[in-house]
Amino acid sequence: MTITKRATSRAGVLMATAALALGGLATHADARSANISSWDSKSDCNVASRYNFCLYYSPKAKNAPYRSTSTMIGDLGIKKFTGSQAGHGLKVRNNAASAQNGTVCNVGIWYSPNFRGDSNWLSPHKGGNLTSWLRNNEASIAISDHTRCPGIGH
Repeated sequence: MTITKRATSRAGVLMATAALALGGLATHADARSANISSWDSKSDCNVASRYNFCLYYSPKAKNAPYRSTSTMIGDLGIKKFTGSQAGHGLKVRNNAASAQNGTVCNVGIWYSPNFRGDSNWLSPHKGGNLTSWLRNNEASIAISDHTRCPGIGH
């Protein structure tokens, strides 16, 4: 992993942790959450790539991707899938079926903008298909785990 990617991941985790402390990322008490980690992240979005996380139009990391170097995106409605495969040009929000984590931290994917509501999450270096209740219903994504990230004193 490059120093820049490691520093970016740490900065994102610090911002997410600060927002949690202020209640900015809090979800409602009855929200569901599921670990969807099913496979090792593929080369287009793993720890050796420059991307922190990726979302895909289809299950199993297939078809049009959305790849990000950001540490958090509060509204996926302003992002679009790229490439020339099925789904390209569509908004990412409410159109993703799978995701991959290219970081050493957990990554969360939420039903509502600004990290609220039901969620799925990926362990470090893992990919997975979104659950039936989040597939085509995702609105935000972020590096979200301060406990797994080296150098974060929490």
